Amino acid sequence: MSDRYRTIGNGGESLLREKGSRFIGIAFHAAEEGDAREGIARIAKQHHASRHVCFAYVLGPGMELQRVNDAGEPAGTAGAPILRAIQQAGLTCIVVVVVRYFGGTLLGKGGLIRAYGEAARDAIAGSTVREEVIRAAVSFRCPLARVDWLKQELRRMDGTLTESSFGDDCHGLAMLPRSAAQEAIARWGAHGIIASLSGEVGS
Repeated sequence: MSDRYRTIGNGGESLLREKGSRFIGIAFHAAEEGDAREGIARIAKQHHASRHVCFAYVLGPGMELQRVNDAGEPAGTAGAPILRAIQQAGLTCIVVVVVRYFGGTLLGKGGLIRAYGEAARDAIAGSTVREEVIRAAVSFRCPLARVDWLKQELRRMDGTLTESSFGDDCHGLAMLPRSAAQEAIARWGAHGIIASLSGEVGS
């Protein structure tokens, strides 16, 4: 079970000219489908005079959600090659939009597939790739005498303490790499710290 996935930080753009048509590729990060849709709508508004605003996106740490849209181009000639460019780059939580301004010359299906794919690859190439860690939220109750030990444990395991409150003991929430969470819960229990898994998030 991997803790890590690759996505982009700063998005990239590209411009491809093919027989008079202009293909503008735009890549951007999206954590959720709502973010993807909002970004696509914003680009479509900016390029309202264009003939086609085609896109593909891949979301989720495990690339669970994938969508394509040919936006009026022949089926399979726009969204699919854009999606392939994303998949070949091994990225997720990313949207790639390719805007086409028609130049008056038909490109044929093969020409469209090449143009949309190239515009998407160039936009991705111009983006900043980063690696993210999938973290598990672990809630805990810790004896006061064990708080310093717990903090050392978190540093050792690349974890962070996100919430804490003190009374007769310490209650809180820690974020740990997903693969380390169950081990931590068991290890902490042997030291008098009661802990349980609360959920998972991408960092």
